[in-house]
Amino acid sequence: MKTQDAQKIHEDTLRDDNSVLDNIAPTTLVTPAIVYSPQAINGQDDDEKIQDDLKDNGHNHHHIHSDGHEDVDNEQPYGWVVVGAAFFVQAIVVGTVNGYGVYEDRYITHEYNTSSTFQLSWVGTLNVVGMDMSGPLTGQFADHFGYRLSAFAGALIMGASLIATSFSTQVWQLYIFQGILYGLGASLAFFPSLSLPSQWFKRRRGFATGIAVAGGGFGGLVLSPVTTALFSAIGYRWTVRAVALAHLAIVIPASILFKARVESGRGRAKRLKREQLDRELTMTTQHGDGLGLQNNESQTTLAQKKKMIDFSALKDKRFFLLVSISFFVANGYFNPYYYFPTYAQNHGASVSTASLLVGILNGSSALGRVTMGLASDHIGDINTLLISTICASLSILVVWILAGTSIPLMLVFCVIYGFFSGSFVAIVPTVAAHLCGISRLASVTGIVYGGIATGTLIGSPVGGALLDLSKGLDYRPLQLWAGLVMAVGVALTVLLKFMMNPKLFGRI
Repeated sequence: MKTQDAQKIHEDTLRDDNSVLDNIAPTTLVTPAIVYSPQAINGQDDDEKIQDDLKDNGHNHHHIHSDGHEDVDNEQPYGWVVVGAAFFVQAIVVGTVNGYGVYEDRYITHEYNTSSTFQLSWVGTLNVVGMDMSGPLTGQFADHFGYRLSAFAGALIMGASLIATSFSTQVWQLYIFQGILYGLGASLAFFPSLSLPSQWFKRRRGFATGIAVAGGGFGGLVLSPVTTALFSAIGYRWTVRAVALAHLAIVIPASILFKARVESGRGRAKRLKREQLDRELTMTTQHGDGLGLQNNESQTTLAQKKKMIDFSALKDKRFFLLVSISFFVANGYFNPYYYFPTYAQNHGASVSTASLLVGILNGSSALGRVTMGLASDHIGDINTLLISTICASLSILVVWILAGTSIPLMLVFCVIYGFFSGSFVAIVPTVAAHLCGISRLASVTGIVYGGIATGTLIGSPVGGALLDLSKGLDYRPLQLWAGLVMAVGVALTVLLKFMMNPKLFGRI
C-alpha cells in the first residue's frame, strides 16, 4: 500500500513539473539574433509559436515597411573598423571599375587600336554589369555564408581575372576576364563593403556609409594617374599584374576585419540545429520523442522554405520605384567616367591632363559621398537622393555641353558631376535600408544594383554607338543621351519623395 501511494505521489509530481515546463517559453529559440525570413513566416501561418516569438521580441526586420533600425540602437566602436575596411575594399574595387576609361584609352591607342570604341566600351560595360547584375545572387551569398567569406572569395577571383587579362590578346578575351569574371569577383567583395556599415550605425548611418563608399572615389583619384604612369614605366601587361597583386594585398586583409551584427543564414541554420538537438534531448527526457521531433521538423521546414534569391521586396511599390530610379540614372551615370578621358584629349588636353581630370572626377566623387552622406542624416536620405540626381543631370546637360575646349570648364564639370554622382552611390544603400530594414540589406541592395546593371548594360554602349556615328568627333549626342536619361530618374525620385512625404520641404 505504501509503495502504491509513493508511486502515485511521484506521478503527480512529474505531472505538475511537466505542466510547468509546458508553460515555459523555449527561450533558447528566441534571441535577438534570430531573423526569420518572410517566406518562412508566411509559409508557417499555423505555427503560432513563431508568430508569438516575433510579437514578443519585436524583431520583424524583414517587413518591407520597417526602417530596420531596431537592433542598432547601441552603436559600437568596432563599427568604425568595419567602415575603414569597407573604405579600402571600395577604393580598389570601385576605383578600378570607374577607372576603366584609362584602360579604354590605352586600348584604343595601343594594344587594340583596330577595334572600335563601341567594341571596347563593352569591356567596361560587362565589368560593371558583371558586378551589379550578379548582385541579387552575391548579396544573398553574403547574407547566407557571411560577409567575410564573400569578400575573401571576391579577392581571389578578381586577382585571377586580372592575371588572365594581362595575357589576353583578343577583345573577346577581355570581355570574359576583365569584364564578366572581374565583375563577379568585384560583386562578392563590393556588396559586403556597401552593406556592412548600415548594420553598425543608426544616427550616423548616412555619414558612416558615405565614408565607406568614399573609398571608391579615393581609389579612382589614386589609381587613374598611377595606372597611366605605370603604363609608360613598366608596360601594359605588367601594370595589370601589379593591379592584380594590389587587389589581393588590400581586399584579403580587409575581409578578415569584416564582422556582421546580423546573423548569417548559415550561422543561423547551424545554431538552430544545435539548439533544437539540445531541446529535443531535454523534451525527450520530459515528454517523450514526439514533441521534440515535431519542433525540429518545424524548424527544418523553415530552413527549407528560404529562397536562394528573394525578390519579395519588389512587391513594395516604393522599393520597385527605387530600382527604377537606379535603372535610369545608371543609363547615364558611367558615360562621363568612360568617355571623358578621350573627350578631353580630343578637345586640347594632353594625356597627363586628361588623366588628372579623371582623377579629380573621382576625388570629387569621394568628397560627395561623405558630404552628402552626412547631409542625409539631417535632411533625409530620399531628399539627398533627389538633390544628387538633379545636380548630376544638370552638370551634364549644361556644364559638359558648354565646356568645349575650355580646360577650366572641364575642371568645373569634373568637380560638380563627380560630387553629385558619387553621392548617388552613397545614398542608395541608406534608402534601401530605409525601405527594407538591415537584416537582409546585402540582398535588397543587390536587387537595386541589378537595376543599375541593366541600365549600365544599355547606357554605356548606346553612348559609344552615338559617338561612333561621328567617328569620335561629336560628343553632343552622347552628352544629351546621358543627361536626359538621368533626368527621367530625377522625375521618378520626385515621385518617390511625395509618396513618402507629400510636404515639399518635409524631411524624408
